[in-house]
Amino acid sequence: MSEARGVSRMTVTRRLEEALRPDFRGLLIDARHGDYDAARAVWNAMCDPRPGLIARCADARDVALVVDAARRYGVPLAVRGGGHAVSGRGYVEGCLTADLSRMRRVEVDPRRRIAQAQGGCLLADVDAATEPHGLVVPLGTVSQTGIGGLALGGGIGWLARKYGLTCDNFLELEVVLADGDIVRASQTSHPDLFWALRGGSGNFGVVTLFTLRAHTFGPRIRIGVGLYRPRDAARALRIYGRQAAQLPRAVGWHAVLKRHMPPLPFVPPELAGQRALMLFSMWLEDADDPAGDEITTRLSQVGDPLVSTTLTLPFGTGMQRLMDPEWPDGRRYYTKDARLSVLDGDALETLVAFWHRMPMSGEVQIVCLGGALADVPEDASAFSHRDDAFWVNLSLHWTDPDRDAAHMSLARRTIAGLSPWATAGTYVNTLGVDDEHRVVDAFGGSDRYAQLGRIKAAYDPSNLFGRNANIKPTGDEGGA
Repeated sequence: MSEARGVSRMTVTRRLEEALRPDFRGLLIDARHGDYDAARAVWNAMCDPRPGLIARCADARDVALVVDAARRYGVPLAVRGGGHAVSGRGYVEGCLTADLSRMRRVEVDPRRRIAQAQGGCLLADVDAATEPHGLVVPLGTVSQTGIGGLALGGGIGWLARKYGLTCDNFLELEVVLADGDIVRASQTSHPDLFWALRGGSGNFGVVTLFTLRAHTFGPRIRIGVGLYRPRDAARALRIYGRQAAQLPRAVGWHAVLKRHMPPLPFVPPELAGQRALMLFSMWLEDADDPAGDEITTRLSQVGDPLVSTTLTLPFGTGMQRLMDPEWPDGRRYYTKDARLSVLDGDALETLVAFWHRMPMSGEVQIVCLGGALADVPEDASAFSHRDDAFWVNLSLHWTDPDRDAAHMSLARRTIAGLSPWATAGTYVNTLGVDDEHRVVDAFGGSDRYAQLGRIKAAYDPSNLFGRNANIKPTGDEGGA
């Protein structure tokens, strides 16, 4: 029986503080603290929990103390990295949160092409450290995203076709386990845990240090952009759907159906704030290579674009931050996604029809996968469905809570409408609070989920790390 049972939340919080304070090097924040409301705020305003105690950790030892305290007092434990998850699960009501936001040190070994990033780092922190060395770690698409949540769920980003997922570039992980032990997981040490952490999300422990492979890149990237009026979007997308998956891995090509085109440098005034399609291609090798100029120019001119242009810009301080202003903290965010093997016909029409009537802000993202993602065997990591050609994500937001039900229902219906052409997979990093029924699919189906459940039982038998897209610990027979 936990010590928390039958005791008031305030009393438990005080006991937690008393237990942690002698050895805890970080900052403890409860509801009486002047910074409490700011500390508990997360990116998605749909999520507004009041944790009992926020333990802003200074290092892995602090994290281990928090994990021990949560287990001892029977208090729900949550883990906050960057706070950028759509699910907002870095905090839950009444929980003890291990907050890693102070743990943002990055060290780079340029000779060995290795980067080490603490678990609270944002993508911007990693880029700022690697870019001066002409190196890059494949990360995501918004610089304010936390590396922990992104990477443990896979890590789809701008460079994925060339260098794979973020988790494909793990070399070693420092992990605080449910029993408070701090271990190193790699191909040779705790290999089962290392396998599970590459796509299994935050189910197996708290990763306090990522050691990652870095690649020679940049510091500039060449991109090509085509912008299209709504009447010209469907034709351009049909061409995109036929050609994108056939491109060499040195090229990334994505489509974005935007509800409100942002005022980017290449957007003419008449399109800013309007509904428009953007196709943008990226040459993922030397930005000065004439081959990159040729292919990005060609791809920017498919269909009948209103604007067609190519340019180079810094990757870490430019491309990686290009979309940041569109995704500020404090809006009501909601995502729904699907994986497609082909993008044409009725599937494409379903997406375009949704976009034409889309009442909320945000966009329909279509990401061309393949390349290095598919090089990794399906059974080599917990991340699954590597052979899918396209990832479609409805990335939506609004400000009025009274619109939640209607907007969420429309997004769910739209994704359901893609089911005749969709594969079984879904991306764990886009799962929201209403996606419990999609968790097994996110982890590759029942057999893969059962395999992960057995590893979970070995490292977290009581499901202490359960405030996530949860993998329940199971025995060899598959029982709960």
